[in-house]
Amino acid sequence: MLTSAPSLENVAEWMSEKGIRAVRTMVTDLHGQPLGKYLSVAKFLSDLPKAHAFSDLALAGDLGGTPHLTFWHSFRTPMLGDIAAKIDLSTCVVDPVDSETAHVIGQFVQMDGSVIDLCPRTQLSRLCETLASHGIGVRSSMELEFFLFDQTYDAIRAEGYSTLSPCALTSLQSIYTLRDAYRANSFMQRVTRQVEAFGIEWEAWSDENGNGQIELNLAPLAPLAMADAVMRTRQVIFEVAQSMGLAASFMPQIKPGHANGMHIHHSLHDVNRERETGVFEPLLFDASDSHHLSALAMRWIAGLHHHLPASVSLLCPSINSFRRLRDFSAAPTRQGWGLDHKSAPLRVLSPSPGATRIEHRVGSSDLNPYLAMSAIIASGLCGLDADLELPPPMQHTGWGQAPGASDLPSDMVLASQALANDQTFQQYLGTENAKYWLKTRRHEWLSFQEQASEPSSGAPTLWEFERGFAKL
Repeated sequence: MLTSAPSLENVAEWMSEKGIRAVRTMVTDLHGQPLGKYLSVAKFLSDLPKAHAFSDLALAGDLGGTPHLTFWHSFRTPMLGDIAAKIDLSTCVVDPVDSETAHVIGQFVQMDGSVIDLCPRTQLSRLCETLASHGIGVRSSMELEFFLFDQTYDAIRAEGYSTLSPCALTSLQSIYTLRDAYRANSFMQRVTRQVEAFGIEWEAWSDENGNGQIELNLAPLAPLAMADAVMRTRQVIFEVAQSMGLAASFMPQIKPGHANGMHIHHSLHDVNRERETGVFEPLLFDASDSHHLSALAMRWIAGLHHHLPASVSLLCPSINSFRRLRDFSAAPTRQGWGLDHKSAPLRVLSPSPGATRIEHRVGSSDLNPYLAMSAIIASGLCGLDADLELPPPMQHTGWGQAPGASDLPSDMVLASQALANDQTFQQYLGTENAKYWLKTRRHEWLSFQEQASEPSSGAPTLWEFERGFAKL
């Protein structure tokens, strides 16, 4: 009986033993959109150990389906062509609802199998390897926030997203209310059972600040595994909502009030000792320091702090993301770090060696988890390699302060400028990748200005809803 994920040697036996008829592949584009195909088992097996084909537009188009034909990346041929999805068999699992379907995650490669570094999953893998060469490993966890509505996706779209009915008892905003949580309990029971069946451990879920808002917290994993888990969990949430006649959305700012974010916790450990002895040795804690932070932690946090403005573009990737970044909205608006400080973009907690971690609070709910973790690791590496000095922590609220140089970028243009001006950060991400990303953000901004009916509106536009409500 084969109980673990299959290997190349036994995958055919694994598929046969489990009665699999179809394999659903999943790869993630630059926007964080899950893409894939349903393959017959015969086709899936015949493509191994190589990969199955996609148009290169899978990595070179916007969320509206417009190809990026006015700018180019070196992974592309001089004409439109194919790229491929290389499968990671360690991610293979049987669908918890449809037992005849298996799921597997992959990354984009060239048709000859060579690497496409622009692929988000590949970028994160490379940065994890770079960090490991420093003897450092990362454990990360993500908090998924989304809104749940007592309507179908079709009904909401038919009404132009204008009449939304949150899954909540009242129109009041509150947090941790058990009565609102109970209303969503049957939905979340199905969600948590299905993510467990995918091998994803969850820690808690609760009613959040927004009306009809839910937060689901995943247990820590290595960065690549955590990004995979986020993509699968998002898909599960969509599928359960669809099957129950509900709608769930990771669009950040859907209506007035609190918006959806995705806070990312991470810690560092000695990867060499873990590999050699199996002992998990944390690297961020030092009891002799007044803040209980090691010298390595200070340099790492200094890198996160210094490159915050540039990283916003990757952590808040959409037009709608920036509607969330408002004072007193639970989202950070100023550059800084603080000890257990929830209005700071970098919240540092250091109660004990094993519990010391950094909570990165900038990210919006629609972020690409691979690119978001890449931005965090790249920033930290910059701090280590440049031996950056950590400024003093914030001692006051980050909200309601006079505008100044420490403001985080508040729109897509300012975020793009910050990334364009940070050459060091670009080098760690991959300069060509960063420059291509910047072109996609300019393309997105121009599309918004040209196609949105009221681009200067203070409320989300139909253009934003069509791109962000159900696609991510």
